[in-house]
Amino acid sequence: MKKVVVAAFLAAVVTLGTSGAYAADAENLLEGLSINGGITLILQSLQKSNVAQATEIGYETPTVGSYSVDLEIEKKFDDNNTAFLHLETGTGDANSRFTAFSGINRDADDSGNQVSVTEAWFEHKFTDSFGMTFGVIDPTSSLDDNAYANDETSQFLGDIFRNAPVISFGDNAIGIKAVYETDFIDVAAQYLNVENTIEIGPDEEINNDDITRHGFVSAQVNFKPGFIEDMEGNYRIYAWGLLDGGTKWEDDEQTTDYGFGVSIDQQISDIFGVFARYSWKRDDAYSSTVGTFDGDYASPCNQTWSIGAQAKINALGEEDIVGLAFGQMMISDKAKDSYGYDFKAEDHLEVYYSWNISDYLAVTPSIQYVNNVCGGAAEDMGADNSAFVGSIRMQISF
Repeated sequence: MKKVVVAAFLAAVVTLGTSGAYAADAENLLEGLSINGGITLILQSLQKSNVAQATEIGYETPTVGSYSVDLEIEKKFDDNNTAFLHLETGTGDANSRFTAFSGINRDADDSGNQVSVTEAWFEHKFTDSFGMTFGVIDPTSSLDDNAYANDETSQFLGDIFRNAPVISFGDNAIGIKAVYETDFIDVAAQYLNVENTIEIGPDEEINNDDITRHGFVSAQVNFKPGFIEDMEGNYRIYAWGLLDGGTKWEDDEQTTDYGFGVSIDQQISDIFGVFARYSWKRDDAYSSTVGTFDGDYASPCNQTWSIGAQAKINALGEEDIVGLAFGQMMISDKAKDSYGYDFKAEDHLEVYYSWNISDYLAVTPSIQYVNNVCGGAAEDMGADNSAFVGSIRMQISF
C-alpha cells in the first residue's frame, strides 16, 4: 500500500511537470522502489542524575522516555544507479539528565518532532567494484563501522559503542564519497562540508559554509582476510581530518583537527562474534563537533577504545542476541594542563539482551555502568563518581 501511494504521488508530480505529454507510468515507478522504516521507543532510568539543576527540580533519579522514527526510500534504477532518501524525527533525550564524556543514548533525536533529511544521495557504479556517491551523506557509513557495534536501534545504546566519540564526524552533510569493493579489500574515501561558526568580534559570529575551506575528509581501508573459513571478518584502518575545525588548547588558535583508528569485527562461529575498536585524535587541540560535557566545556578526550562480543541464543525467542562491551574514554595531557585537573579515564560497561519477538518487533533490556564520570570531575562537583543506567528499547521495523 505504501509503495502504491508513493508511486502515485511521484506519477502525479511528473505528469504536472510535463503538462501531460510524458505522464509517468506508476508500474515503472514501482520497479526498483523499496521503502523501509523503523520506530525506536526507549525508556531509561538513571540511578542518579548529575546535572547541576537535578536537585532543584526534583529529578535526582529520573526516568526518561524517547523515541525516533526513520523512513528510508530507495529507488534502484538499474544495477549501476541508485537514489536514496532518509527522513528522521524524534524527541526525548536521557543525555540531558546525565553529564559524561560519552552519552548513554546514541539514538536520542531531540529535534522536537521536526522531520529532518538525514541522507539524500545518488550513487553511480562505474564498474562492479567502483562507485561514487553524491549528496547528503552520513560520514559514519564508511568510517569506523562495525558488524557488532554500529546500530543503536538493535545493538548497544552507549555512544562509545556506536562510533568512537573522539572522531569529529559532525552532522550529515553535502559531500562526495568514492568506494572500491572486492572480496578481499574495501577502500572508501569521502569529503563532506561541515558548517561551523567563526568569531568575528567579541560578540559576533557568522556561519562558515564555505565547502572549500572547512570540511571533513576521511579514508578507510577494510581488509577481509578470511582467517576463519566461511566466517565474516573485517579489519579496518582509517584516518580523518577536520579542516580548520579544531582549536588549540594552549592558545585557542584555529587549526586542523585529525586522527586515526582501527575497527575490527570477527565472526567466530555461527552464533558468536567479537569486536574491538581504538581511536586517537591530536592531543593538543579539540573540536566543537566532538561534543561537550556539562554544557559549556570542550571534551578533553583524545583516545577511546572498546572491546565486546555478541552471541545468538534461543531462550525467549529464535535467534535472540546477547551483547557485552567495555570501553574507556581517555584524556590528553594538554587538556589536563588546560583545565588544571588530573582527569582519570572514564569507564563504560554495557550488556543487553535483544528478544526478537517477530521479524517486526524486538524488545531489548540493557544495563549501562559508568565509572569515573567526567574523568572523576563529577565527584569533585558533588555528584556521584559512578552510575547505573537501566534501559528498555522497543524496535518496530517495517
